Amino acid sequence: MRAAKSPLVVVGKGAAYARAEEKIRQLIDHTKMPFLPTPMGKGVLPDSHVSNAASARSAALRNADVVLVLGARLNWILHFGEQPKWNADAKFIQVDISAEEIGKNNGSSELGIVGDLNIVVSQLCTALQGWTYDHFASPHGQALSASKQKNEANAAKVVKINKTPMTYHRTFDVIKQTLHCLSPPEDGNVVYISEGANTMDISRSVFPVEEPRLRLDAGTNATMGVGLAYAIAAHSAYNLPNPEGLSRSPARKKIVCLEGDSAFGFSMPEVETMARYNMDILIFVINNGGVYHGDCDDADEWLKLQERSTNGSEGLRSTSLGYQVGYEKMAEMCGGKGYLVHTPEELEKATEEGFKANIPVVVNVIIESGAGNKLVSYICCSPGLCSRANNFVGVCMAEEYEKGQ
Repeated sequence: MRAAKSPLVVVGKGAAYARAEEKIRQLIDHTKMPFLPTPMGKGVLPDSHVSNAASARSAALRNADVVLVLGARLNWILHFGEQPKWNADAKFIQVDISAEEIGKNNGSSELGIVGDLNIVVSQLCTALQGWTYDHFASPHGQALSASKQKNEANAAKVVKINKTPMTYHRTFDVIKQTLHCLSPPEDGNVVYISEGANTMDISRSVFPVEEPRLRLDAGTNATMGVGLAYAIAAHSAYNLPNPEGLSRSPARKKIVCLEGDSAFGFSMPEVETMARYNMDILIFVINNGGVYHGDCDDADEWLKLQERSTNGSEGLRSTSLGYQVGYEKMAEMCGGKGYLVHTPEELEKATEEGFKANIPVVVNVIIESGAGNKLVSYICCSPGLCSRANNFVGVCMAEEYEKGQ
């Protein structure tokens, strides 16, 4: 690591489970090495940290020569540690409590370390004492900074596109800005649950997390249908008394669930569970009428496609969903509150009222269908590895924020 010209630290969800944030923050603060969090490793180090390379992810992977992997798997989420995403000569130092993870895919069993992260990272801090990576003066650091500035500038342009129906990025920006006014991210009082296709892929980079264990998504196996159950679990873990009757956390946390319309459909009866137990969970259903994209933005046109499908002609796709389905009614029928929104103004109001509500809230956000787009809009690192809904389509959740999508 001392000899590395382009080091990178990957922080996985295992680091959050191990509660190793104090030691890992010490390591990064002292060495100044750039780091990249996996989706559920976000918050072990604050997303706002100056060494966070998430918005320059492709450049970080492509240039890294020595990679310290802390509690993360070299699976499809990290492109198996292989080309073309990674430098062909990169050396991976895997630190994991599970011996069976060492040496998997492009990992090196010779460099692997089996052990508890709190102990191993503490030892690394001692071994690297007095050494600092000159992040901002090195060519690698400069390349990351340039990529970060470019990508963040592109992202800033995308969120300003204001049209009806709204885009994904405009939708998430309105939700983010409203939530941040109600509960600043540095307070750590919002838990994000994210599930779906584009909904999960895009929102991952939009909502910053400053503390660990405040984000859950479909995870290693890309399992659909877990979002609402995860929201219930998070509410129970943070807001309900433990068996001894004591509060689990000093501050109550708001559970915010970002669901694609297909993902929500898997388990939407769980809204009744939330209502039955007075769980004030805020759910956003990002409704584009299909998996990855819908068929059209016009009701009459959709009905014509439906009729053709009924008559055996080419019409609705196997990945199609109903046109602007009223998902908000799921909350209303159970004793919660539902909102149907089409505009940024309606979304801002629904977000604020939903955040303050003491019952489950479902905000049904109608966005552009994206008709005509490719079914999978992100580069697939392993076609067929996982499947979404019942559409038999191989997809993956690549974290390509640089593409400005």
